This record gives sequence, structure tokens and C-alpha cells, in this order.
Amino acid sequence: MQLVASAGLVPTSARSLPRLALLQPHDVAEAVAVLAEAEDPIVLAGGTDLVARFNEGLQPRELVDLSRLAELRSIEGASGGLRIGAGVAHGVGSTHAAVVERAPGFARAWARIANPRIRFRATLGGNVMARRVRYECSLLLTALQAQLEFAMPAGRTAMSPQDVWAGRVPARSLLTAASIETSGLVFFRYERSLRPLMTLAVALRQTDAGLLLSCAVASEFLQPVLIDQPLPGMRPDQIARNAKAIARDLFARLPAGFADPVLSNPYARTAGAVLLARQLESIADD
Repeated sequence: MQLVASAGLVPTSARSLPRLALLQPHDVAEAVAVLAEAEDPIVLAGGTDLVARFNEGLQPRELVDLSRLAELRSIEGASGGLRIGAGVAHGVGSTHAAVVERAPGFARAWARIANPRIRFRATLGGNVMARRVRYECSLLLTALQAQLEFAMPAGRTAMSPQDVWAGRVPARSLLTAASIETSGLVFFRYERSLRPLMTLAVALRQTDAGLLLSCAVASEFLQPVLIDQPLPGMRPDQIARNAKAIARDLFARLPAGFADPVLSNPYARTAGAVLLARQLESIADD
């Protein structure tokens, strides 16, 4: 416990916040205007990551509460894809009928992240925009090659999860939704048995040029890396029979920089190829 002048005796895991302005826009247009005009705004969606940031020392002066923005909580099963609002909580999105129908593998993966308490409150958008490598939505959306929609005073734009990690998101823009093309999606799996050392998400989709395998690799300490491997002329049943060779070839192209003090690059390549092969061998089960 710690004695804090403004709050009394509080747990050391909690912090006393100074006075702040609570801003509550009613729609996306108003939220964009508020973000543009505020001095130093902090966005509140589900709030789970924000609590962690408070405990890390964040002291916001203006808090922009997005709870009144119904658009951010919508899920649309548009022709050929999904549009998932940035304010959709993990528990809601992973069980939504449109998500389960159009991308069942993604629904199963989404339902496995975090814990029940976090899944009840945390949002897809908050998970992505927190830019914490241990958060898993960014990895899933990277493998699915999702497009993230941002609103700003000049209009709307779409970016990739990799753009978020690279810091290319326009300042004070608002993430409104993630769009996923599902019409050609053949297979999606998420492998987290080696977490925290390594996690990977695998998507196989049919394109005009043939099958395309996309594998996103990350860990609790390394941000996602996407490796695409075209498989022209190959059928899904052939992939299962050639899983080990395909996985070995893909992970041979894992960037040399994918390593940290506890995960060497050679180990990441070897272990990643084993995990990927297991997932590819299960294609026949779908």
C-alpha cells in the first residue's frame, strides 16, 4: 500500500490521476473533430490497456471516450468479406454469426486470445493500436492481410497492420474498422503452443494466380513478420502431402533480424517450420 495525498491509501498497483477533461463524441465525425482539436488526447475504448498505461505512469489531460460510437461496434458480412468495427470486443466478435460463418478459423483463433475478463472488455481496435507485441489481434489480421480503416479530417484511408507498426498512421486519426477479404479464404489457423517464444497465424487463400500461403510470425517480444508464398498449380490436398517441404521453404525466408536474447533465428526457423507443417497437414480436416 502507498499513501497518496489526493486519494489516500491505495494499492501500489494503482495510481492517482490528476484532473482531466472527459470528452464523449456521439459519432465518428465528432470524434475525429475532437481528436484534431484537443491538446493531447488519449482514446478510451475497452480500457484494459489504458489501465496498464496508467500504472506505467500515463497522466492524460484529455480522455476521448468512444463508448457512444455505435459505428465502431458493428460487424458487417458484406459480399466477399467482413467489416469489423474497431470497438468490437473480442468475446463479441469471435462469436458473431457473420465471423463464424465467413472465417471460422479466425473466429476460433480470436476466441483463444487473452482471458475471459479481457475478452469481455478489450476491443479489436484497442488491441491493434496499443502496439504491444504480446497482443495478438495484430498477428491474426496480418496473416489475413486485413485492411485497417482510419478516419481523419481529410477523409478516410486504409492501411495494413504493418503500417501501424511502422508508425505510418496519420497523427490523430481514428481506427474505425478492419476489413477482411474472405471470399477466397480456404484455410486459417493460429498456432500458439510455443508462446511466449513464438506464435504464428496461417492463411491460405485462392487468388487469380493460384493458391497463396501467408504466414505471420511473432512472439511476446518481437512484432509480427509476414511471409507470403505463392503455390501456383497446387491443390489444397497436395499442400497437406507436401507440408514439411512447403514449411521449410517458407521459413528459410524468415528475416535474419527475427531474434532476441531468448530466441535465436536458427531456432525460430526450425521451430516455425515444424509448427507450420503441423497446421498445413491439418488442411484435410477442414
